[in-house]
Amino acid sequence: MSTTTTLVDPFLAFTEEALERKRKTSSPTVKAVTRTEAIAIATKVVGRPSVLPETAVMTLTARHPYDPAGFMDVYKPGRWDCESNLVFMNVIVQGASPGEWDGTAVYARFTAPSAGKYLFIGNFSGHQITLNLGGPWGTSTGYCPTTADHAQATALSNMTAGQTVFFGCTMTGWIIGYLESLQVYLIA
Repeated sequence: MSTTTTLVDPFLAFTEEALERKRKTSSPTVKAVTRTEAIAIATKVVGRPSVLPETAVMTLTARHPYDPAGFMDVYKPGRWDCESNLVFMNVIVQGASPGEWDGTAVYARFTAPSAGKYLFIGNFSGHQITLNLGGPWGTSTGYCPTTADHAQATALSNMTAGQTVFFGCTMTGWIIGYLESLQVYLIA
């Protein structure tokens, strides 16, 4: 008994209206933590009540990737979207050989204007996405269950005045994540 298979052109499977709805999808809304939220994070991470200045020492975003205190470079961004102020990051996928990988990586630099303890925050979103924030502190992670949520990965670094720290971030999980900003606060 033989069967006949009919191939359907996938582009004909969608109506014009359905394609238009897919084309007009919007980027998720991701927001950086507020100063109040940053104080709560610092207090939790440090283990004692913390005080933060009114603004971050450095904030890097898609619209503002450079700052007098540092900058970020992005290897293979999925999309650099200034309209939504997001860097779309493809997740890291391991290759067949050790050290072989594909995906988006952020490389950042920060120079401390004064001595102290600094709180590094990566603000992001994505469906089942983990942000890996790596630097001299090792790797810290933050997890985001859905694109409707906003999450953070945080790290601490004791620095001297003029000291430069190189740090970076990648994402793992499903297909893509959204980086809103990298913030650095001086903890008093």
